[in-house]
Amino acid sequence: MRLVKDGEDKDPAAYLGGDGGLDPARVRDGLAEGYTIVVNGVESYLRTIASLSHSIEVELDFPTRVNAYVTPPESTGFAPHYDPHDVLVLQIQGSKTWHVSDGPAVPPHEIQRRRGVGTDGLTSSTDVCLQPGDVLYLPRGQVHSAETRAEPSVHLTIGLHAPTVLTLLTHELYALSLRDPRVHARLAPRHRRDAAARAGLGDLVRDSLRALEDPELLTESLDALADVLVRRGRCPPVGRVSDTVGIDGQTLVAKYEPLYARVARVDDRVVLRFAQLSVGAGADHEAAMLFLAERTEPFRVGELPGLAPAQQIGLAQTLILNGFLVRLSKA
Repeated sequence: MRLVKDGEDKDPAAYLGGDGGLDPARVRDGLAEGYTIVVNGVESYLRTIASLSHSIEVELDFPTRVNAYVTPPESTGFAPHYDPHDVLVLQIQGSKTWHVSDGPAVPPHEIQRRRGVGTDGLTSSTDVCLQPGDVLYLPRGQVHSAETRAEPSVHLTIGLHAPTVLTLLTHELYALSLRDPRVHARLAPRHRRDAAARAGLGDLVRDSLRALEDPELLTESLDALADVLVRRGRCPPVGRVSDTVGIDGQTLVAKYEPLYARVARVDDRVVLRFAQLSVGAGADHEAAMLFLAERTEPFRVGELPGLAPAQQIGLAQTLILNGFLVRLSKA
């Protein structure tokens, strides 16, 4: 948590106690002085916010991060600036006026160079007053600022951290480094100064780039991106043992939502990965695992494809205990 006013952070010593913890009275004093309270990563503390955040992740395949802002009346927390990712602004309480630049967004390569916003960043803007329940979309690089008027404001921002081609290439290069010695070739001595040595560098780079076109390498890289989303998921820490009793082919169950899941092959087994958990089974369970990972509607245990009745029941019981499935009916 931090306190911000006109783009400047308040010295943490002004609102922390002697033990390093927050002093609520000092935080309230900061709010009264016109500072905005900023709480980062709210999805890590509130399950309802985590559910909203992961729902968006499941829908878009983008990691998200949620921050909360409490701004007193007649105040501005931040000077005109832009974010390096798309943002959804959710107004929760009070109202806030947003000034969105009419100019073009800062290009991604300029964002990468961390180019700042000049004092003329908002010479022309579209002004939007958000009321509770309103949502504002801000593309990455779009310069903006916001201020309160007569009443305080509480809003959330959901950062949409979309992977880029650079992200994908980084994963591909890492995967390639585990299988191809070409990317580990050492550069020749005096490669900066020796013309012949320098001329050979282009061949080394071209060979590596051609290797990146391997479809299997692309699949591995996409799987790595998917694993990031899988690990961000949350499900109940443990299902109720009583819900596993008396299950048969007609028992109605549903996948816990929202929950990003994927199926991977590991040697001669298949693994269903979700949240921070993995459930493995024989290769004959692959069709059932894929069904479970993609299913969004309730289903009967007997609908699990490719398995004998006893296997269907056993898999359903395991996934109920692990929080992946929720039982909707009892015999």
